[in-house]
Amino acid sequence: MKLKIFVYLVSLLLPFLLLPLALSTNQGIQCAYVMLIVALYWLLEPVPIAAASMLPIVLFPLLGILSSTDVCQNYMKEGYMAFIAGLMAATAVESSNLHERIALKVLLLIGSEIKWILLGIMLTTAFLSIWINNSATAALMVPIVDALAGEMSSETKEIYFDDNNSASVSSQICSLEENRKTKYATKEKEDKSAALRVTLLLGVCYAANIGGTGSLIGTLPNLTLVAILEKLYPGSDEISFASWMMYNIPGLFLCVIIGWLYLWLVNIYFSKLNNNDESKDKLYRIILQRYQRLGSLSSYEATVIVLFSILILLWMFRDPKFIPGWYTALGFKLKVGDSAIAIAIVFLMFLLPSDFRDLNSPRILEWKETQAKFPWSVIFLVGGGASLAQGAQVSGLSTCLVSMLSELRTLPPWLVVAITCFIIATATEFFSNLAVTMIFLPILSQMALSIGMNPLYLMLPATVVASYSFMLPVATIPNAIAFEEGNMKMMDMIKPGIAMNIMCCCVQLFTLNTLGIALFDLNKFPSWADNSTFTNFEYTSINATQIQNNTTIL
Repeated sequence: MKLKIFVYLVSLLLPFLLLPLALSTNQGIQCAYVMLIVALYWLLEPVPIAAASMLPIVLFPLLGILSSTDVCQNYMKEGYMAFIAGLMAATAVESSNLHERIALKVLLLIGSEIKWILLGIMLTTAFLSIWINNSATAALMVPIVDALAGEMSSETKEIYFDDNNSASVSSQICSLEENRKTKYATKEKEDKSAALRVTLLLGVCYAANIGGTGSLIGTLPNLTLVAILEKLYPGSDEISFASWMMYNIPGLFLCVIIGWLYLWLVNIYFSKLNNNDESKDKLYRIILQRYQRLGSLSSYEATVIVLFSILILLWMFRDPKFIPGWYTALGFKLKVGDSAIAIAIVFLMFLLPSDFRDLNSPRILEWKETQAKFPWSVIFLVGGGASLAQGAQVSGLSTCLVSMLSELRTLPPWLVVAITCFIIATATEFFSNLAVTMIFLPILSQMALSIGMNPLYLMLPATVVASYSFMLPVATIPNAIAFEEGNMKMMDMIKPGIAMNIMCCCVQLFTLNTLGIALFDLNKFPSWADNSTFTNFEYTSINATQIQNNTTIL
């Protein structure tokens, strides 16, 4: 045990003991510093070997030896690496149970009236879904909804009977009549309680789907966009973690507020589901009891909060566009991308103990747990999307699409985008949002080029609306969870889902034509699109026979 602690302390000191090598002006010596650190960490194993193997992604860009993009090419695309590291960091939030503490604390602060509980549930679910898997967020929030709805339901089951044996026959008849009325009233209240439960669960699945649009690690279609842009437009750097959040967070918040107002007005206000002061106190006590059961903030949770907050801040202010980022201010010679930041934080999570008072305590991240929770299939799924885009270019299918879609020049750009958004929002109700984006994004890219439009003007809103799946339980896992737990009928989800789809698509169109144009200059055809892997009108070299053949196949 003492030897283990000694090895751990030596591992912590190694980067500082070898620091003179890193401070050398000779890049060969600086490279030796990185090699020694990685090799000794492989031997001493203070972190899993796989975690130590990711250190070059952090150290080479910091020392000016290789850019993060060049280093990541030895592993996978840099966008993939940033996404993987972000998911690993989010695993620490789940493992520490920090997400439940955040959810219950928000509910305690926002109030115990039904309309405020609904708002608190939706805001909390959306916030958590920005950072962690929306299925895990929905699974967390459903037990909380169950407890609250169960308390409301228990109030409706109280039936009062007159148990006076000396009562007259007439008084007994009156008592039976009162009992009949009481049972009728109870049935009505139970129906209202079931409607309340459905409303809260719909709020959970709506917010979980919307929340995934808030960051690049929120949901898979976001990563698909980045991967396809890297493949088709290597010169594009518009989509960073900061620019994505600046574009999507306002729209996300607006969609959640609209969804809350809609559910509150239709399912609560007009249905008269408001609770009284007594039930408010009971609901508050339920939330408080669940929160107190978590105990005081642990060292594990506190460390995760600090590290995850640092990760978000470094991501946001690396290159925020509207002000010089820390990357520019510190004068790094080569690119330090989002992947380097994420890997640095994840490495610390693998290295640091969950309890600083006990160095033998489990690390913040354990490799086995990370392996079990991590969706490894995402690498192949997103790779498939990029491969489809490349295949369309090489085979000449993209050329055929260009010739077919060039007729859209006659339509106003905003109308083209609107049609596209509503088609994708409908398609994603029946098919996986990842599959929809992998199929549509390469086509939309070609469409934009054929009509002389900025590719992001079509691809960006298409990626976002692919997450707007509110109508069917098969559309997303949060929908399925809510549908099953609420024992809903299909129309319980379809009717409000149609309204949510329309309203959220309209919000996205508004965001695109205001904030999107300001952030990404979407009114202009960008220079990086001229230098894409299939522009410069390469398709002029495709002969007429090939175009005719492709058109016939379609």
